[in-house]
Parts: sequence; C-alpha cells; structure tokens
Amino acid sequence: MTRHTPQSTTPKNVQITARQPIFEFKETPAIWLSDPIKTHFMNALSVLIPFSEKTVNEIMRKNIELFHEAKLKKEIQTLIKQEGAHARMHRETNKILAGTGYTGILFFEKIQIRLMSLLRKVSTDVFELAMPAAFEHFTAAISRDFLSHEFYWTNNKENTAIEFSRWHALEELEHQAVCYDAFNSVYNNKYRLPMYLALIWLPVFVISTFTIQLYFLHKDRIVYQPKYWLAYLRFMGRCIKLFSKGIFSYSKVSFSPWSPQDETLYQKSLERFRKH
Repeated sequence: MTRHTPQSTTPKNVQITARQPIFEFKETPAIWLSDPIKTHFMNALSVLIPFSEKTVNEIMRKNIELFHEAKLKKEIQTLIKQEGAHARMHRETNKILAGTGYTGILFFEKIQIRLMSLLRKVSTDVFELAMPAAFEHFTAAISRDFLSHEFYWTNNKENTAIEFSRWHALEELEHQAVCYDAFNSVYNNKYRLPMYLALIWLPVFVISTFTIQLYFLHKDRIVYQPKYWLAYLRFMGRCIKLFSKGIFSYSKVSFSPWSPQDETLYQKSLERFRKH
C-alpha cells in the first residue's frame, strides 16, 4: 500500500448534503418515463441499488480510518448518509414493483447479494476499496445524462418517480468524486481503477442491468413487439457508450471527476430541486 497526501477533488461550491425528501408513489404510472425501454432500465437499476449502496457504505465504514484529510472524511460520512437514504427509498419502490407482478426481482436481488458477498470474501483490500469508486462511475454517468438530457428520458412527463430520480441523480452527481478520492488517497496507482472498470465492472454492470431490464420487458410483452427492437438496440448502444466513457481517463495524472460542465449542471439541478 502506498500512501500519499490525500485531497478531496469536490469543488468548493459543491456542498454534499444528506437530504430526506418524501415521495409518494401510489399514483405513479406503469410507464413513468418516455417509453417502456427507459422505464424498465431505471426499474432494473432500482433492483440493484439497495444492496450496491449497502456495499458502498460497508466498505467506506470499514476503511474510514485510512482517510485522514478532514474534508474528505466529512464527505465520506455524508455520502454514507445519502446512500443509506437512497437504499431505503429504492427498497420501497422495489416492493411496489414486486407487488404489481414483477416478483422475479426478488430472485435477482438474491443473486446479487450472493455474488457480491462471495466477491468481497475473496477480494484483496485494493480491489474491495475500488468497488465503491467503480459503482460511482456508473451512477454518476447515468445521473449526469438524466439531468442533462431530461427530455430524452421523460418526454416532458411529470410524476413522482421522475422527481425521485432527479433527487437521486442530484446527490449521485454531488458526491461523484468522493469514492474515487478515497481510493486514490490510499492506493496511489492510476491504472488499477480503469483496469478493474474495463475488465470486470463494465461487463458485470452491463450484463446484470440489461438482463433485469429484459425481464421487465418480457413481463410486459414489450420484447416480443418488433416495433421496439431497433429502439432497444439503439438504447443499449447509447448506454454502453455512456458507461464506458472516461474509464481510461482515470489513468491520467491530471484527471479530476468534476468538469466545468458538471459544476454548471449541478448548480442548475440544485436550484431546480430547491424550487420544488
């Protein structure tokens, strides 16, 4: 293990905040985004989020004494609170989905728990600490895209699930650098994270998310309708490009998770959230 001076890369004008908004999902339509493909992609993410967020929190708590910079340590503690709130809300939405007939998600949750628990048992310390940074790479990518291309995702729809997604995306964008900074403060190696992302986590994330999405599309008989096939392939290609973008940028000495465009997007999204 190589220690060096740790430093938070979260911009000074970004205040990571643990919020506790209240959402009521009873009146949410079945297709709550612009189409079934996008809706069930987000539903698939919801299935994976509770245990993923729980894993992030367990790893960060386990290693909290390794992070010595006061600002970074405070950000980690707030991230843990945010992730805990995300996990609780997604467990609620998953119960609603299961109650409306998508009972197969219980099987996917069990598979995820078993595989992730096994992986952590055989992981090295460096691989385990890289896991939260890898997870945040994907959640930040999705959040950034959702907030910056909202018409693509919602087609100007408004409902509780969309408001919920905006809140979650805002907080994922807000803390996008924290797990990366934590990993980098302990393991000063620019090649480990992109290697883990490219060889392990990108394939795992793509396969697991699209498999669960296909389950939802199967249950709704969408996958059997030819009019959706081309749209589905286009959506898959767009998402894979989105998830893989920037993976090898982690190896650059000058890399920072935050770009000026991210800061602008964050401030606009924060202002909108406060108004609502």
